[in-house]
Amino acid sequence: MNALDLYAHIEPLIGFYDEYEKLYDEYICILETLKVQTILDIGCGNGKFLRRLRGTKFRAKGIDRSGKMVKLATFLDVEADKIELKDIKERFCCATAIGDVLNYIPQTELRSFFSDLKSVLKEGGYFLADINTLSGFEDVADGLFLKDMEDKFLAIDADFKSTILTTSITLFEKDNGYYKKFSNTILQYYHDMEIFKNIDGFELINSFDISMFGDLDKKILVFKT
Repeated sequence: MNALDLYAHIEPLIGFYDEYEKLYDEYICILETLKVQTILDIGCGNGKFLRRLRGTKFRAKGIDRSGKMVKLATFLDVEADKIELKDIKERFCCATAIGDVLNYIPQTELRSFFSDLKSVLKEGGYFLADINTLSGFEDVADGLFLKDMEDKFLAIDADFKSTILTTSITLFEKDNGYYKKFSNTILQYYHDMEIFKNIDGFELINSFDISMFGDLDKKILVFKT
């Protein structure tokens, strides 16, 4: 099981759904001020943000690299697809990347990401994303998470060093009297705000400090093409 699909598999064991609903509230408030209609949700995950947008004035679709996440999203009756950003042919008023999606991109690949992003946004389009602050990495993400259940045992060991968070996931899951082991590693990267002030084709027009799991552990960034 690849790392992203493994995370999708263990997500119900981790929870934090209430915290993410509050994060979605922040995004929706910003979207309403921007007066956009069409939205591409990059790294849409389980599709719960897309579900929040269903029935509103916004028309949204999502993309994700995890086939398992896309399957979960489609169960919620939202539009989601497993496709790379560079392969999207439509153009949108706005794009979102929720749940520290940008932190999964190494600094050396950020400019390529923004170049692909610009090609799917209309002229004057917006991009909203959140990133982990240094406190978010050091005080919240770094550490050990264990969950022991009757038929499952989950261990998540996250180690933050030299601007990189290395998260090792190990899951033992009972199946027909035996335990299957699943393991993989996910990397996330701390990005200093100065990086986002010099992105070709984008202007960072606003940023908001928020507390999701700790004290000011995230920032929401608002860009305009």
